Amino acid sequence: MIRRYIAHALLALAVFGVHDAAFAQDTAAPPATPTPPRWNVEVHAGISSPQNPTNGSGTLPTTGSLTQGQISASTFYLGNGTALFNANQLAIAGPQGPAIVSLDAILLRTMTTRQAGPAFGVRLERAIKERFAVQITGDLALDHLEYTPEALAAIEATRSSYIPALQRALAASPLTSSVTSVTTLTDHQRATQFFGTGAFVVKLKTSGKAIPYIDGGGGVVLNGGNTPQASLVGNYTLDNPAQLFGTDTVAVTYSQVSMSGVGLFGGGFTYDLTSKWGIRVDAREYLFKNTGETDIAITPTLGFQSTGQPFPLVNAGSLKFAPSAPLSGAPVNVSPTFTGSGLQGHLIVSAGFFLRF
Repeated sequence: MIRRYIAHALLALAVFGVHDAAFAQDTAAPPATPTPPRWNVEVHAGISSPQNPTNGSGTLPTTGSLTQGQISASTFYLGNGTALFNANQLAIAGPQGPAIVSLDAILLRTMTTRQAGPAFGVRLERAIKERFAVQITGDLALDHLEYTPEALAAIEATRSSYIPALQRALAASPLTSSVTSVTTLTDHQRATQFFGTGAFVVKLKTSGKAIPYIDGGGGVVLNGGNTPQASLVGNYTLDNPAQLFGTDTVAVTYSQVSMSGVGLFGGGFTYDLTSKWGIRVDAREYLFKNTGETDIAITPTLGFQSTGQPFPLVNAGSLKFAPSAPLSGAPVNVSPTFTGSGLQGHLIVSAGFFLRF
């Protein structure tokens, strides 16, 4: 009898256990789907390809005038000073007389060009939904600024024409004279640009290893590094030992604003190597205001040294060489001769690795 009760009790427990296990299995929650990573961080490198617009406008400062029939110039390298000098040369030496080739034409247009260079950057991306994301990107373009071939040719033409023209004017005196004209160039300068931007990303597909996308946004561009510079220095002396001295100095520089707003658009694709690692190929065009500017500074200097004799005077038409002439015009502080306008473009194409987390 006792055995029968024990057998019935064990059977009841077995039935209850099976029922309870089946109930637990039926009511358990399905396994959770892991949340895909929403962030990725990337490092990349590539090539920057700047565009060089030529739009802009310019004007030249006054560099010479006639005062009581005599030329008073700040410089003979450009502007009114060159025009007055050449008009006087034509009057005293005729059309065959040497003239100074003015810098005017090249100063009134863009003189510099930005050359392509390497680019490096980092990017942080946050997925919003399956198809959309936002990015923060920093790109550093290691470009160079240099003078255009036309600018270099124009500077040399002016420098080389200066010597024979002044020598012909000073030849009106039997006294010994000398003329020099020297150019100093600082060219091909590293001029970095840093683009700090935010962008909205639209994925053109949402599945597969390769995901193409387009993006657009804006931010700032920071201009740094060095810029090209050029100077022309003309010197003349009269008599031996020299009693009259004149120094004609023109400095040409390039400048741009240190920071301005920038817009961007572009696209590319990502390719998954694993669930966490991948590569990205990206191309984006940055657009910002063209703020490039050509500036000049002019410094005329007259000097004299007494040898106990009367100072020599040379009169060649309206050009007079004396202790107070002809480089008696006012100096010109840094002054723009050409200012760019419109938009400037800068394309950066890069490839890099990203990590999802």
